[in-house]
Amino acid sequence: MGGGKGGSPKDTTQTTKPFPAQERALTRLFGLSEAAFDAGPEQYFPGQTVADQSPNTLMSQQLGLGAAAPQAALGQAGAGALMAALDPGSAQSQALINPMIGNLQANILPSIGSRAIQQGAFGGDRQRIQEQQAAEGVAGSATEAILRNQMAALSGLPTAQRSLLAPASTVGQVGAQQQTYDQALIDAERQKFAFEQQAPQTALDRLASRISGVNLGQITTQSTQGGGGSSLPALAGLGLAGYGLAKG
Repeated sequence: MGGGKGGSPKDTTQTTKPFPAQERALTRLFGLSEAAFDAGPEQYFPGQTVADQSPNTLMSQQLGLGAAAPQAALGQAGAGALMAALDPGSAQSQALINPMIGNLQANILPSIGSRAIQQGAFGGDRQRIQEQQAAEGVAGSATEAILRNQMAALSGLPTAQRSLLAPASTVGQVGAQQQTYDQALIDAERQKFAFEQQAPQTALDRLASRISGVNLGQITTQSTQGGGGSSLPALAGLGLAGYGLAKG
């Protein structure tokens, strides 16, 4: 039984390509991506990004500034009233004290003296004690009147100052609402502008996601190259076949 040499090795080349429809889509996607890159970056919003202060806001600021001087004057007047209330010699204090002193001298002390005369104790210790008590009572009443006047002056001061700022506060609140609305309009324009700027890139990203995320199939081709030759199994087969024929 004869044998022969084996044949030379075969070179096998395997090529895999996407489905034609997917290949066309990928080619288009690469072209669109390159064009988008060459177009350059997106534009920044060309319009105004921060709303102007509304006229009412500006007016409220002017009103607030205008109220500063009267507020300072009120503060000074309040401080002056407080000092006058604490000073027994001030005109304000005298206006409270004088009627009390006048009543003491014109009515209370003469009444005490009259009773002392009737009781035969005029100029005595009891009369002096009663007159001292009356004077102390008047002094106490005067002090209370001064303190009440002081508290009234202080309690009314904050209300007066707030009243000066009330118009500015009202106009300022309206101005803030208007400015908030104007800013909302600007923000809406910016969002619209950004959407239009990003729309091509968004569409491109969606296209890429759909193309790469769906497998439309692949085409695989295989080619074989290399020289042929007699093989030992073939020769053996032929030999057996010849042997069979010879036996027959």
